[in-house]
Amino acid sequence: MKKLIQHTEILKHLPRTGWLHHHIENPETVAAHSWQMAMMAMQLSGTLIEEPYDFNKLIKMCLCHDLGESIIGDITPSDAKYKDKQQAELKAVNYLAECCDMPEVILLFEEYEKNETKEAKLAHDLDLLDMYAQSLDYEKKIPDKDLSEFRQTVINKLQTPLGSAILKDLTPKS
Repeated sequence: MKKLIQHTEILKHLPRTGWLHHHIENPETVAAHSWQMAMMAMQLSGTLIEEPYDFNKLIKMCLCHDLGESIIGDITPSDAKYKDKQQAELKAVNYLAECCDMPEVILLFEEYEKNETKEAKLAHDLDLLDMYAQSLDYEKKIPDKDLSEFRQTVINKLQTPLGSAILKDLTPKS
């Protein structure tokens, strides 16, 4: 437990790099992002939806999809070391699974990365939808800040009908 707490403590204080690149002061942390995703998944678990999901798996996937960042940091596509991110993150997750005695983390991370199951696709959508909502929140707090590029990214990458429905609900009414 001690090792897990050491690594989750890092994530609780690790700011999301994309927001730092856009000069957001005191941006959300990696842990806050993962928690928000897990809360969205939990809320969905109590709703009637057409396609059944394994919400237990989905919530766990949301909570641990960025766990490797406690070792490698939050690397964005604009960072030079992004090309090596996937391999570095897998190595970090393997280390954490072993040292924290949580082998399930590897399976969840690999499923998330392969993005083939309906749970992985929805987890990716929730990841994007959190970014969408966060960009709106920052713009509300900093009116002269334009973060629409983040929202445009989301619109083009959603994979599930459920993700699209959530986006419609999150989109401000003109």
